[in-house]
Amino acid sequence: MKLSTPRYTFCLISQLTFMLCDLIFNCVSLFPKSRDGLLVLFIFQDLFLILSITTMLMTFFTTYLFQAGLVEVLIRKFRAAGSVIMAYVAASIILHAVWLLEKWGDPESVSTPMLIVLFTLQRCLSPWYYFFYKRAALRVSDPRFYEDIDWINQQLQSH
Repeated sequence: MKLSTPRYTFCLISQLTFMLCDLIFNCVSLFPKSRDGLLVLFIFQDLFLILSITTMLMTFFTTYLFQAGLVEVLIRKFRAAGSVIMAYVAASIILHAVWLLEKWGDPESVSTPMLIVLFTLQRCLSPWYYFFYKRAALRVSDPRFYEDIDWINQQLQSH
């Protein structure tokens, strides 16, 4: 796929960087024993998740489809990615909140079953998030979303 301008390349690189940061924070979050270190890690991980979603939304808003009011085509094309991304963000934030609430008073305490279930859910969702986020970032960088009127007409007629 050919990217038409350096702006799309910059957006794609920044999206992949945010995704890589999330992966690194997922790996490193098991190591800190202090509650302050864990809090800082979770704050940065949530910050990068919010930045990645913001960058993805900005790329959606700059498409010709969005500007022409054809949002239903974008929703149809990126529904699965949006669902997985929102599920992962929700699972991450809930996990971080529960983890901090349980470990704040006693960092050496044994994890409760709820924390283990949330941890497992978030870790199982993460590969799906990485796959769908990267796929959506690559697909929305397609120049057809920005300039190809014939392709857009074909998409409207197919539904």
